[in-house]
Amino acid sequence: MTTKIAKVIAREYCLAKPFTFVERTRAIESIPDLQLLLKPVVAGICGSEMLYFKGQKELEKLAKRLPMCLLHEGVAEVVKAGAGTTLLPRTRVVVNPLVPCGKCFACMSLQENLCYEAKYMAATMDGLARTYFLYPESRVIPIPGGIELEVAALSEPISVALNCVEASGIKEGEKVAVIGDGTIGFLVASVVSSVARIPPEDLFFIGVVDGKLAISRDFATILNSYKEKQKLEQLFGKIDVVFEAAGGGAHKNTVSQSISLLRPGGRCILLGISSGEVPVAITNIVNKGLMIKGITRSKMEHYVKVLNLLRNNEFFKLKVKRAISDKIFVIKSAKDLQDAFRYADTEVGEAHLKPGRVLVKFP
Repeated sequence: MTTKIAKVIAREYCLAKPFTFVERTRAIESIPDLQLLLKPVVAGICGSEMLYFKGQKELEKLAKRLPMCLLHEGVAEVVKAGAGTTLLPRTRVVVNPLVPCGKCFACMSLQENLCYEAKYMAATMDGLARTYFLYPESRVIPIPGGIELEVAALSEPISVALNCVEASGIKEGEKVAVIGDGTIGFLVASVVSSVARIPPEDLFFIGVVDGKLAISRDFATILNSYKEKQKLEQLFGKIDVVFEAAGGGAHKNTVSQSISLLRPGGRCILLGISSGEVPVAITNIVNKGLMIKGITRSKMEHYVKVLNLLRNNEFFKLKVKRAISDKIFVIKSAKDLQDAFRYADTEVGEAHLKPGRVLVKFP
């Protein structure tokens, strides 16, 4: 069943081909039961979406999925509600970009974030790069008072960081390393510090850009793997848990670094995403008895925990604010979004040497 509404024209900023966004319009004249009409407010540009923008995804995925609206991290506002919903208009919500099928083996026996048939924003369905869209109320979470919208917009990557830290089983007294000085690496290090309570002398934040590493200096031991190779090698075989959060072209080095850093019986949590194959020394994994675990996405419960953490832990919220770029784009056209993506490219864009997730706002 649906509820008829006065026609709303949504402007959608779609990636038509690598490096090119175009605008299309869509008329919305009804709202299905249990769904909401939402207006995006703030969204972040994730590295996984940069792969689409730069044409670095598998060719079959590009051919099948484009044109597509990108952006899966963010905050929206309820405009109208369908029958059976409870949220009121003007409520600001965090959008969980994952809509699980609820029927597959993963959904029934494992975790919703491993769903075989999941719809996921900016991957298998359109993301937040549009002025209005319909979405299930069950996949949004109201934002508590006291949390700035820009901070709430990072709930998705924080929820992934929290999922990773929980899955790692970090224990008191263990030594932890996070490889990758991008936003997700910084957020993982922040969760390790605030939630797992690992002190700075036992938490190593490893990357290649001094400016990005510096924002964690007060709660982690920072290490530039290009400039301080000897210090890095001194940690080989001494780390209990490594989070690999670099991905991309760096994967060829960072996965090997992770294996070298781990002591016998250590655990490696892989978050980074890259295309193609990565060479791995299997003998080192076997001989050291390592556990390697991949983590993808998160569950709804992680979003709830993240919002509670942001509301109740001021120091953690202050850390998250450091993960926001000082450059924010207002999106009024497809070209505006194109400019934002070019800036946010951490390999060749201006954001390469600057810390923080690049955010976009929709007026």
